[in-house]
Amino acid sequence: MLLKTNILPAGYRNIAEMDYLLFPKQRLFIVLSDNDLVFIKKSPSPYPNHEDEPGLLVYQKEFPRTAAAWIVDTIENRLWRSAAGGGEPSGKNSVTEVVADEKLTLRRTMAVGDAREKGFILINASRKSVNFDEDYQEIEFSDRLLKEGSLLDVLRQL
Repeated sequence: MLLKTNILPAGYRNIAEMDYLLFPKQRLFIVLSDNDLVFIKKSPSPYPNHEDEPGLLVYQKEFPRTAAAWIVDTIENRLWRSAAGGGEPSGKNSVTEVVADEKLTLRRTMAVGDAREKGFILINASRKSVNFDEDYQEIEFSDRLLKEGSLLDVLRQL
C-alpha cells in the first residue's frame, strides 16, 4: 500500500524530510513504524494523467526498522573503510545479509543520480515492489545525501 506522508496510518510517523540530492526537485521522506523503515521519494510527474499525489510521482521502498543500524554499520565500517582499516576485502563492493528475516544487499556504486556520483544501492530482496511488477525493492543514496543531506545522521538516531 502506497503511504501518503500527509495522512499516515496509525502507527506510522514521518521522522525526516530532505532534498533527495540525486535528481532535481525530488524530496525524500523517512517514515517509521514499530516494524518498518520506509523511504518515500516524491518526484515531479512529467505525466499530467499519471500522478500518485497532485503533480507528483511517489516511490516507496520498505525495509525492516532494524535495517537502519545495519545500513549505518555496513556503510561506515565495511564499505567506506579500506581492508587495512577493517573494511571489506579489496574489490568487494557489496554486502548481503539477512536482517530481521529479510535479505538485504548494500552495494557500493560509482554512479548514482543525474550527476553520476559515488553512492550506494540498497536492495530488499524479500519484499515485492510497491510501485512496479518486481520481486524486490531498491533505492539509491549518494555519499552527498548521506553526509551533507544528513541521511546518515537520521539513520544513526533510529
